[in-house]
Amino acid sequence: MIGIARWVLSCTGPVLIGSFLLGFPTRVSAQGSCLYECTGPECALFSNTTDLCMEIRAKCQARCGAKRSYGAIAYSAKDKGAGWSYGWDYQDRAEKEAIKNCSARGTACKLIMWYYNSCAAVAADGNTVAWGRDSTKMKAQANAMAECAKAGGRKCGVEVAQCSLK
Repeated sequence: MIGIARWVLSCTGPVLIGSFLLGFPTRVSAQGSCLYECTGPECALFSNTTDLCMEIRAKCQARCGAKRSYGAIAYSAKDKGAGWSYGWDYQDRAEKEAIKNCSARGTACKLIMWYYNSCAAVAADGNTVAWGRDSTKMKAQANAMAECAKAGGRKCGVEVAQCSLK
């Protein structure tokens, strides 16, 4: 027997009205309902394998699983060297790795930011350096570009963008 599940979403979470699949009552875990609410109906379908949905699902799985995945970005404005890290369990490890990676590419590396379960980007125009953070790489890049322009940059460009999840 194939049944239909009917959910009512509320501020406190979903409420199952009725569901039977193959004759067995079905239950959705708290993480399952969190994932659905986080990803939205379009990306909740695992058959949707667009880059955007894959990125959103990964972030939602980390957020709903309550595990933090840290990343960090370091940047050298002097020579446009950048280093980043992602997928670390601890903030300090993510920061150290970003500095180490930047030092291999730049001579005046500074930690610009750390973040978890999200994406970040750094935009720069010479010595004007700004950052942005959001749920997707595209949004983080847009935020970084806007902040760079606010800080006085006229020819800002995204120097690095990375998400904290592996």
